[in-house]
Amino acid sequence: MSDLIITHVDLDGVCSAAMAKRYLKSDPFVVFASPRRLDAVLRRTREGHERIVITDLSLNHDISEAVAAEVQRLASSGSKVTWVDHHSWNPDDVEKLSKLCELTVENSPSAASLFFRKYMNDDDVSKKIAEIGDDADTNTNALPNTLAYKYGTWELKNRLLLLDSFTRGEFEGDFIKKWQEEVKLQEEDSERLVSQLSPLTSNTGKKYAVIDVRGRKAQGTYAAKLAAQKLDLDFAAVIYSCRSISFYRGIRDVNLLPLAERHGGGGHAYACGASLRPSLYERILCFLSRRYKTKEMKRIIQELNSI
Repeated sequence: MSDLIITHVDLDGVCSAAMAKRYLKSDPFVVFASPRRLDAVLRRTREGHERIVITDLSLNHDISEAVAAEVQRLASSGSKVTWVDHHSWNPDDVEKLSKLCELTVENSPSAASLFFRKYMNDDDVSKKIAEIGDDADTNTNALPNTLAYKYGTWELKNRLLLLDSFTRGEFEGDFIKKWQEEVKLQEEDSERLVSQLSPLTSNTGKKYAVIDVRGRKAQGTYAAKLAAQKLDLDFAAVIYSCRSISFYRGIRDVNLLPLAERHGGGGHAYACGASLRPSLYERILCFLSRRYKTKEMKRIIQELNSI
């Protein structure tokens, strides 16, 4: 029977999956997913896998019953299900899933470093992978290749390339050098974009900015961090698409997670995202105009003023 890994689409998800592959010591099939659609991914998962590892995916409470039912189905068919996550969970969901699988939910800078401490703390390659996961998921970006790695996660083929490279313990390569060149272009455009921003002030006196990177080379996490430093921001909202807005803490302590959760998303208090559901008509308008804002986008921007 084959093994299966289900992980998040971001760099921490790639790091966690690479570590899980080293842990399993097999050639598992890897599926990238988002928390909001985890129930659908599990419904499509066939029975018969010997081991299933889920990493860097929180359990959204509104789909917890559906997810629990699928985990129970898979476990009952003989699969050993292991789930490692570092996000905030509803306590009832932790209790429920703990009865169905080997569940680890703990606060950690990244899911990768949590997986390392739990299962791989005697593996030097996994230690390096965990350091990359921490650097990426806290948006510190202090390691020389982190932004290049992040660039690679935006396309599935590059994500898989990076996953296989990390699994082998290889952290350099010609493809990473090419990504670094793209990152330089992203940084230059991010700097131009930030120079054009005017900070806003919320009703509670917090300074923030709305950064729209649609149709640009600007990199969202880099632009948000740069804007916070240059404009003394408490937080920033980054519009990636008509379906995605992310929120990043600035130079002071702000909990942004409740806003993301109100709009079908999740993450951390310091970095999280909303998952939007535009209508067909709105999706068409977004396609025709990259600056079009859907009704839900406008509501979120209004809510920023209350943080």
